[in-house]
Amino acid sequence: MSAVPGFTPSGQKRSLAELLDGRTKSLNKKSNNSVLQEAALYLLSCNQDVSQFLLEVETPPYKKKCNRENPDTIKSEMPAVAFVGSTLRDQASRLKIPPGILTSKAALANIQQICQACRDSKWSAVLNPEQREKLCNLLKTLKGLLAENCFCRSLFCKEIWNYRHPLVLEAVWHLHNDGIVCLEEILESYRDSTSAVDWLFSEICSLCLYIDSSSFAENLPKQMLSDFQALLVGNGFHRSSGTEKNLEPNKNKEICLSILDKLLSWLLDAVSIEKSDKLSKSSAEQHWLSTFEVHRYRACVVPESIEEFFIHSLTQVFTFKPKLKVSDAIQCQANWSFVKANPLLTDLYRKLFVALSAEKLIAHIQLVLDTQEVNWHHVLTCVSCLVICLPEAQRLIKDLLCRILTHAFENYELEGLITAFLIVRQAALEGPAAFMSYTEWFKCTFGAANSYHSNSKKSLVFLLKFLSDLVPFEAPQYLKVHVLHPPFVPPKYRPLLMEYISLAKTRLTDMKVSIEDMGLYEDLSARPNIVQLKSQAHQDVEKAVNIFENTGKIPASVMEASIFRRPYFTSRFLPSLLTPRVLPAVPDALMLLIDSMKRADKIPTNMFDTYLEACDQEKQRKQEGREQRDQSLPEEPLGRLQLALSDLRPLVTDTNRYKDVSAQVAVISDRLLAVMGKQKVNDDQVAAELFKAETEAQLDIQEQTVADLLLTCFCQCLMAASGTNPPDRQGQWPTVYVKMLCGHQWAFSAVLSRMLQLLCFQASFLKDSHIVGLAAFSIHLNECQTALQFPRTGVQTLEHYWENLLNHLCSDSVGECLKFCTAAISYAFCRFSLLREDNFSGCVPPLFLRKLQYLVPRLVWETRGEVFRDEEVDSLVTWSFYFSADWKKAALLLWNQSCLQDLLREKSNQVTFMEWLLWEMELKPSNDVLCDTDRHEYQRWAVNHYLSESSVVGGCNGDLERACVMIADSVLEFSSRHTKHSERELRNISMLKGYTGMGDILCRLQELICDIVTSNHWKGRRHFFFDVFYQRLELHQGKKELSVHLTRQGVLEMCCRILLGLPPIFLINTTSENGLHTLDSEDFCQFVNKELKNIGPRGYALPYNITAHFFRGVISASVQCEDSSEAVNSIFSATYSMCPVLLISAALWWPQLEPVLKSQWRSLFKVDLPKELRTLMEQQSAVDSCLSQGATSQQPLTLSGTPWLSAAFLYSTVQRKNLPCSRMLEILDGLGSNISTDGKKHKDLLDICVRIIHCLEEKGETWVWLFQMGEERKPEFSLHLHRTASDVFLNLLPFAFFWIVPLLQLEQVVQQQDFLFVALNMYYKLLQLFVDGSPLSSLPPESQHHDSYDVLTCGRQFLLSCVPKCQKPSSSFMNQMLESWEECDPELAAVLRSSFKAPDDYDDLFSEPVF
Repeated sequence: MSAVPGFTPSGQKRSLAELLDGRTKSLNKKSNNSVLQEAALYLLSCNQDVSQFLLEVETPPYKKKCNRENPDTIKSEMPAVAFVGSTLRDQASRLKIPPGILTSKAALANIQQICQACRDSKWSAVLNPEQREKLCNLLKTLKGLLAENCFCRSLFCKEIWNYRHPLVLEAVWHLHNDGIVCLEEILESYRDSTSAVDWLFSEICSLCLYIDSSSFAENLPKQMLSDFQALLVGNGFHRSSGTEKNLEPNKNKEICLSILDKLLSWLLDAVSIEKSDKLSKSSAEQHWLSTFEVHRYRACVVPESIEEFFIHSLTQVFTFKPKLKVSDAIQCQANWSFVKANPLLTDLYRKLFVALSAEKLIAHIQLVLDTQEVNWHHVLTCVSCLVICLPEAQRLIKDLLCRILTHAFENYELEGLITAFLIVRQAALEGPAAFMSYTEWFKCTFGAANSYHSNSKKSLVFLLKFLSDLVPFEAPQYLKVHVLHPPFVPPKYRPLLMEYISLAKTRLTDMKVSIEDMGLYEDLSARPNIVQLKSQAHQDVEKAVNIFENTGKIPASVMEASIFRRPYFTSRFLPSLLTPRVLPAVPDALMLLIDSMKRADKIPTNMFDTYLEACDQEKQRKQEGREQRDQSLPEEPLGRLQLALSDLRPLVTDTNRYKDVSAQVAVISDRLLAVMGKQKVNDDQVAAELFKAETEAQLDIQEQTVADLLLTCFCQCLMAASGTNPPDRQGQWPTVYVKMLCGHQWAFSAVLSRMLQLLCFQASFLKDSHIVGLAAFSIHLNECQTALQFPRTGVQTLEHYWENLLNHLCSDSVGECLKFCTAAISYAFCRFSLLREDNFSGCVPPLFLRKLQYLVPRLVWETRGEVFRDEEVDSLVTWSFYFSADWKKAALLLWNQSCLQDLLREKSNQVTFMEWLLWEMELKPSNDVLCDTDRHEYQRWAVNHYLSESSVVGGCNGDLERACVMIADSVLEFSSRHTKHSERELRNISMLKGYTGMGDILCRLQELICDIVTSNHWKGRRHFFFDVFYQRLELHQGKKELSVHLTRQGVLEMCCRILLGLPPIFLINTTSENGLHTLDSEDFCQFVNKELKNIGPRGYALPYNITAHFFRGVISASVQCEDSSEAVNSIFSATYSMCPVLLISAALWWPQLEPVLKSQWRSLFKVDLPKELRTLMEQQSAVDSCLSQGATSQQPLTLSGTPWLSAAFLYSTVQRKNLPCSRMLEILDGLGSNISTDGKKHKDLLDICVRIIHCLEEKGETWVWLFQMGEERKPEFSLHLHRTASDVFLNLLPFAFFWIVPLLQLEQVVQQQDFLFVALNMYYKLLQLFVDGSPLSSLPPESQHHDSYDVLTCGRQFLLSCVPKCQKPSSSFMNQMLESWEECDPELAAVLRSSFKAPDDYDDLFSEPVF
């Protein structure tokens, strides 16, 4: 045996190392390396185990780590792979099988062996680190064998399914990622598709469970899930190319679709779980929601496939287990709103909305509803998500409802009607901000004569039958809507409607719901038992007062209730309206509304007298309460409360007695209840108290006494506890104390109101200890905001309270505001020092941080540079230091804290440029601690700071134009706010500018404009200020209320002030072409034509300051041109047609304007005035010369320019010199005089107008074009006339027309071309003025009710008499007239029809009445 290689003389088998060692020694002697290599290979081939051999082969270790793409590494791995490959080939040759088959079976056996331990664990889809390392080494070898053609993919895939347990999901992922075997090949290789679907479904579910249960962040499982999602979607929704159309159906596509559907069903099953077992947001199903994130597929799936996948998923959701009946949906849909729905379902919809437009979503919903049976829970929840998440969904859902209802009534399909009602009720549940209320929709849809059901009796019966069938399942609020706002029914079918109303009222009676208790403005999206009767009446009164304040009229709903809902009006609404109070000296909106209703006989006399007496008694009681203590104040309960509060102080100073604090607070709560009683105020009343910040809001003696006791106790306890322990070691007594107050709504409201009074109006009299105590109370109030039981207002009420408090405090006492914010934030840092950054941000209201960020650089100049950072500072800060140090030093130390700076970097805590501007303007200069010089220096620093900041944090990105735009926008916003809320203090814009910091901000704007003008980049660019002006003015466009009109006028006045603050040259654009500079004023002219012409003092000219600013700007800008005179002439020539109001304004102000322009021109140039300016001077000279001749002179006026401009100079001069003559333009000025009470001037004006018209007729010229509202077929003079006049004057042209025309001869009037067309148009405009009423609001009362009505009556009679004598119009015009006047004025339509024969078939259109 010793002669046999590998055996020892004793017959024992030697190891491989001993064999090789012996061979090496013998071969070294023979120096034959080739023989040694052949012997080693032969030995291995005889004794190898392929399965174990693959596991043992690893890459030799290297001292230097290399990248996989490193050529040296690749070369080092090649010999090992080649060695394994050659061995496998030898083994396969002896077995007479291909080497790929041998490798595939061996590899699969090894993978199964590695994954065996994983199947025994809880998470079978993921390998442990040791298994993952072994698998990666094996796959590295297989990858090399695949390159050596020693691996068979197809056989490997088939062998996978032959094992009892398929591969673990992570092993499949590694095989796919390493390019060894694709997932598609594995799925297609299995003969049973159902088993493949079940296997992959279970593995993915297991993977989601692993991710959900993992306590640490692990990226590999999430990456695996993301990759499998992309593979399934990409394969399941693969779009076939033209060459693939004739192939057999793709088996892999069907498998992927089945897997995706099954996983979606798994997700929806979790949605259907009851609330008690509802999965949280961290459930395993939540991780599968990431499938519907679009960004995961952008690199690997085409957008069309993604959209197809999302639409398919949406269909699956809608049709998932459609078990609910329509009656169940009607009863349960109130619980399917957005906030009540399962978060899994709402998150799913929100992700689906990302890839699908609102139009496609609505279209697909309609398609599914029309073709399939649906799960109403899922469909209606989707509707709620749509109206909440997509702003355009409201319009699209309205269109969808119109289509559904149209089709339903055309075909009498009950399903369509049911669908429409379910959708609109679901959308209305989300509130008026998302969708119109159900009441408004029902009134608009079925309350008009042209509604869907008004075509025939069959349609009406169809609707009423449907509503009747719904009655057993209806909620009370919907039945109330149907009864109070019933569908429109012709009189002869009224009994059908009364049958339904009787049925609905019977049902309401069975449910013990009174229809008379329904409020005028009740929100039907809320449950009916939430709002009490008194609260609803109070809300109705507030809404009515707001409407009256905006319109000046008694709301229509109140008038209707006084007639049709008399019980509610007299028993609920009027008592709430006439609640006794101290009447203000100046009548407010409530007093004016009561007075208007009294004059309209809507308030009984005895009830009104009782109200006045009660108000007098209330006033007397208030006065007596201030002089002496109210005798009804319970002395003993108040003393017991004070004693209980004093017993709390020893408990908070002794750490051993902290456990007794809760019991003592309970005693305080009981004593407080004894003092204040069990009365509770309405949530809306509490919220309203929080909004108030007025000195007139007085607490009664009892409320103020209790509030002072509660606040004093808190401040004293805080000071006493801080003397022994820092805030973070004082226990929970402040939180327990504040939560107790939140439970007593009356006392809580009084405490907040008292705190508002102290800080806003008495801050300068408070001691530092008071400010510290109130600041700490604010922090704990913010901490306990969830305990505030305000279902309607919630946290927003508290945020609004902070806004009122800090803004008022900052504007009046900027130093005290800094103290308060510094104390509050410092206390929060010390109290919650153990919290991390992400949790600490909720401990301090963001407004406190923003105010601190605003005030510290303003008052502490050291903080305007780079923030000082020192690690020792954070550790040395204690609460005692903040309490004892001066406030400036404390604010500086707090500012340098790294934790504060980290908080200020958050976006919600940063002060934007717009916010800084508004706060700076709200700060009154008289209350500012900075002098004018320091304030201007600080403002320049702040503007430069925000100028360089990024727009992400509210800066300007270094753009001067953006900074100017933001300043202008903030000035307009500020003026709009303060003219609205401070009308009693600020009578006009000029007072606003001096009363606030607006003047300083406008100075900073001028400085930036100077920087822009001195640079060259602005030349040739559009005037960017006008975009801001247009945006602000469009907010008040189209509304006819007088208050809105006045607000818009105020905004326009502020725009003018901003323009006047700019350099005059800034109004003119300078462009350069071919090296030549030209001037352009198109932007300014457009703004004048659209807006500025409406603020002129006489209705046809601009104010002097605007006119002079423009002309000075033209002369200043001409310096940049090569030929200044030609540039001025060019821009003025264009102004004749582009903006004639500028030249007419120059004619009005020429005596003041001429010396200014002459002086400016001569200071810049040493040449004569430009030709156009000389023309204006010559026209004025000619007019002066003509008028100086006297009345006896027959010398005509010399016209040196256009006639209308000469007329403007003549008319302006006549008005200026008060001469007894006028010309055509006096028509414009006369429109305002027509309605005056001066009868003689009225008569003289009419005589002049008639003589002018006669003069035109004698010359053969028409005058009708003067009153054409459009610009078609107008002579040039008429166009200039209409472009010059203001919009108000143009709206009053119908008055001028019907004042003048009746004085003319009828035969001559009807001869005028287009007279009938113009007269009918003027009459229609006149009717609109009476219906609208807004242009007549400025008229005197006697003119409104006498002259205006006379004009309408006389004008109508004249029109009726002249119609038969007018020329016959065209047939098309005739049809149009009859159609438009049939509803407006039937008598006029009859006269038109009888005067002009209509077409033969025209009467057929009116054979049946139209409802």
